[in-house]
Amino acid sequence: MPRDPTQLMAFKWPMALYNELRKWFPLFNLFSFFCAFIIDAPFGRFAPSASDPSTHSIFPLFNMQALQVDGIRSWIFMELISPFTFIYAFLISPLTFYTPDMPSLTSPITLACTLFMIHYANRALISPLRTPSRSKSHLVVVLLAAGFNLANGYLLGSYFSSPMARIYIGGSYAYMRPSFWIGMTLWLVGFIGNIAHDEILLDIRRKAKARKEKDGEEREDAKKKGKEPKKPAEKGEYYGIPQGLLYDYISFPNYFCEWIEWFGFALATSPPPVELSFASPADFIQSLLHNAIIPLCSPKAWSKMIKGNAYGFAPLLTPPWIFFFGEILVMLPRAYRGHKWYKKRFGESYPKNRKAVIPFVL
Repeated sequence: MPRDPTQLMAFKWPMALYNELRKWFPLFNLFSFFCAFIIDAPFGRFAPSASDPSTHSIFPLFNMQALQVDGIRSWIFMELISPFTFIYAFLISPLTFYTPDMPSLTSPITLACTLFMIHYANRALISPLRTPSRSKSHLVVVLLAAGFNLANGYLLGSYFSSPMARIYIGGSYAYMRPSFWIGMTLWLVGFIGNIAHDEILLDIRRKAKARKEKDGEEREDAKKKGKEPKKPAEKGEYYGIPQGLLYDYISFPNYFCEWIEWFGFALATSPPPVELSFASPADFIQSLLHNAIIPLCSPKAWSKMIKGNAYGFAPLLTPPWIFFFGEILVMLPRAYRGHKWYKKRFGESYPKNRKAVIPFVL
């Protein structure tokens, strides 16, 4: 049913919410980027245990066992928020004057939305349900991740139902654009790489679970026979050194593959976030410096962006690119800290030439 244009100003919260999120969501991710180099998010390998309740000295709140929740269930909850919010925003279409028709099954928009849903079907359901075990998560982490997915899902759903998306990838002409197919190929490579490297981690957990069960049976047999068990019961989640594929080069290839995935997605579905000239190498460098690097290094430009109206914030920065940059800002500090954790835990056994998250670089 079409919306009454005379009522648009009386029912403006969906568009206002989109504008505010498009401004403050990337800025919050940037803020968290710097914080995460100092503070370890209390989940996974950084989750406090009952045997070591003082893991987090900066925020003692993170050490409270009462706020630890089941790792698998909390993961499913916080990740499912993104696709459901995406569907909701897509259906209400905050950036259109009238409720648009649904895209055809052959539309590039339909393909992009399907890929988004496939990713989250794997991330929110298939992967965690196949995981033998997962460390507990702190309630703060669950709430922050839920907020990230809520904002991201709303922004992306709003974008793909917007006039801009329908112009850029709404018709079959998008299939003729090289950037579309390059982006889709990168998405597929990243998605497959993510699953392949997650499978390596799952295999480590499966073997650890099987070993725990076997040790438990041996301890029970020893108790029945009145003997002392040979091994004490293992406490906490087991961590080993992953091997194979990109694990031979970096500690977090699943992060790296996810960046490839969402970079390809943004490249295929949205114009670049800055105006770049490809007339010549010199023009490209000049446009990159003038339109991206110099503004990012200018306190005056940052002050203007933060104080300015949400509607005018970085007008070329669309939700697919916000998602891509947000993934890097959230994951890079954790990869860096996690890489240091691996080296500290395994010492000389850990491969010395292995980088954190970008092969041969970082």
